Amino acid sequence: MKNLYSYIAVFLTISILSILLLYFLNRNIDSNEVKETSFSLQVKEKDSFWIYEIYNNNHLFISQEYIPAVQGKQVFKTKEDAEKIGKLVVRKLSTNRVPVISTDDLNTNNIYFDKI
Repeated sequence: MKNLYSYIAVFLTISILSILLLYFLNRNIDSNEVKETSFSLQVKEKDSFWIYEIYNNNHLFISQEYIPAVQGKQVFKTKEDAEKIGKLVVRKLSTNRVPVISTDDLNTNNIYFDKI
């Protein structure tokens, strides 16, 4: 009988610790969501391609004319492509991460670029 109480106590302890861990992990994920930010995005047409500009407190912070992370001067062919990557950069900046874009980010967002 004493062993049964020991097992129940261990089970309850592990269950409570697991619930607390999940609570704090979920709370941390929610805090990464950006509600208010000093960064804003503008997507503009330039000649026959699209660029994005990121402003910090209404001051130009990044002007991206070419697709980042790819070789050569490849441009965004659609407004949607420029907007997707611009929003990703804003999310990274707003959560205090380095706004580096990788080819994996481009592939995940279905951004077309020539693989040279």
